[in-house]
Amino acid sequence: MTFQSKRAWRLQEFAAHGGNVNCLALGPKKARLMATGGEDRKVNLWTIGSPTVTLSLSGHTSGIDCVGFDESEEHVVAGSASGTIKLWNIDKAQVVRTLSGHKANISALAFHTYGKFLASGSLDTNVRLWDTRRQGCIYTYKGHGGRINCLKFSPDGKWIVTGSEDGTVKMWDLGTSKVIQEFKQHSAGVSCLEFHPCEFLLATGSSDKTVKFWDLETFDLVSTTSCEAKPIRQIVYDPKGDALFSGAEDSLRVYGWEPARVYDSLCIFWGKVADMTVQSNQLIGASFQHTNVAVWVVDIGKLKPFNGDVTPLVETSDSAPPHAAPTQTPSTRPSVSPSQPMPSQPALSQPAPSQPAPVKQEPLKRTPPKQRKNLQHWEQKGPTQEPRYGQLSQNADVNVAANALGKISLLDNQPEQTVTESDFLKTAAGGHRGVRDNLEVRLRNLQYVRTVWSKGDLKQALEVAISLDDQGITVDILQVIQSSPAIWDLHICTIVLPALRTLFHSKHENHLFVACSTLKHIIKSFGQLIKDNLNAPPVGNIDITREERYKKCHLCHQQIVNISREITRHSGAQGKLGSAIRRLLSFLRIFTRALKCGSLDKSCQNM
Repeated sequence: MTFQSKRAWRLQEFAAHGGNVNCLALGPKKARLMATGGEDRKVNLWTIGSPTVTLSLSGHTSGIDCVGFDESEEHVVAGSASGTIKLWNIDKAQVVRTLSGHKANISALAFHTYGKFLASGSLDTNVRLWDTRRQGCIYTYKGHGGRINCLKFSPDGKWIVTGSEDGTVKMWDLGTSKVIQEFKQHSAGVSCLEFHPCEFLLATGSSDKTVKFWDLETFDLVSTTSCEAKPIRQIVYDPKGDALFSGAEDSLRVYGWEPARVYDSLCIFWGKVADMTVQSNQLIGASFQHTNVAVWVVDIGKLKPFNGDVTPLVETSDSAPPHAAPTQTPSTRPSVSPSQPMPSQPALSQPAPSQPAPVKQEPLKRTPPKQRKNLQHWEQKGPTQEPRYGQLSQNADVNVAANALGKISLLDNQPEQTVTESDFLKTAAGGHRGVRDNLEVRLRNLQYVRTVWSKGDLKQALEVAISLDDQGITVDILQVIQSSPAIWDLHICTIVLPALRTLFHSKHENHLFVACSTLKHIIKSFGQLIKDNLNAPPVGNIDITREERYKKCHLCHQQIVNISREITRHSGAQGKLGSAIRRLLSFLRIFTRALKCGSLDKSCQNM
């Protein structure tokens, strides 16, 4: 027991919430910050080593089921039992976004590698991708048959991998929003997953008490560990990717994978370990039980293989599938240069004063990789065939798209080699197939609208454009006709206003800006006419023209009232869009007052 205590110890334990703790997360940057969420509907932030809460955030109306940090630790996100997600700015202690859409408890959260994107998984079995800048859901991924327990973006940002209680792992392409691969070999719910920092390798941990390793080039199962005594709760690679740490309820194991073997094992009764990270040659693990949270520290310099002893404790004979390479066979996965070392920082000290044992610097005696061309970053190489990401020749010295959301990377240090123009164009087209298909559909629709318009029937052209149910086409047409006031009349207003109501549900800022400007144009041009007709309905002698005009004015007024209700939901928007929405709401209030008394023209002068 004395030997164990020198390798691992409990740093602290404290009461974190007034009710039961449901979740926690360690800061990914330096592991000096921790967030906890509980039944008391609060998110509390802590500095590791201190039992005093640093910041307490509120706003949710139900218990917190999931928390997480962004890469910079500037924001913390929390999902509740009601299916609502809130994003806080830590420095300002303010809610900056509230995201709604899930129909059940939030069970998994992850920030995208680049940009302001967030993925969420829920008990409703769906995965949603959010743009946190625009407060909207970009896409909903459906296909799992149980709760989403874990999800992660690939290091290059092109994929998202999800693990579910149904025992499956699905890999989704963010560019096409389709499933690339599904892994079904786990016999129970998948609880955690982790990408290798240097190789195209994925590890998944499950309630079936095993960890499985998957080759992301061939999508083959590399190996499976033997069953542990308890379900796997957390896994994490060391920063150089030499071994995988696996945390169960009462143990920590260090695994290799070709073949599957146990390098070392520790008995740590940390209970519900909810997060683990490796910093400064130490593994930090955090767990919760009832209202308490505990933080544990493991000196990995005293564990195999990091202490120089690469002899495994256990090498299971049934862990490697028939296709897996034996110990002396080179790996089939390309290795990538390891990332730069983390900045030095003070290690978390053990209660008894003792210095961690230095790590020997000789290379680990592990399965040697093939002699392949090393790349600087994980994201600069993708699998070699569709539907996986399109790949340029390995020797091409060109700029390529690093991920589906626009990250640009440069392949450096590649030997010069001639690339034919046809090869380059074919590869570039493959990487942009989704965008190209969307643009081709847009072009065909615009040509159809133009054909109708060229016949001189503008009203029918508008009806055709709106009936295509393509908001991009609608916005294009509205921008054209706004610049030609002479073609507007009440009939066109009755066609356009229902389309504006739909545009105010859009997730794209440009669509909302065009909807605002179009509605303002309609009220400025026809508001007085609508007011005059509503205040003087036709009576007495039959006047068909006047009656039709009155019906159109009444219809326009009803549609404007309905749109006003939709606009109100955007009143809290930020930036230029928020300013435009609020100006439009003020303009609508003036229009409403003018219907009762006064002149709209005079009121507009006050805007």
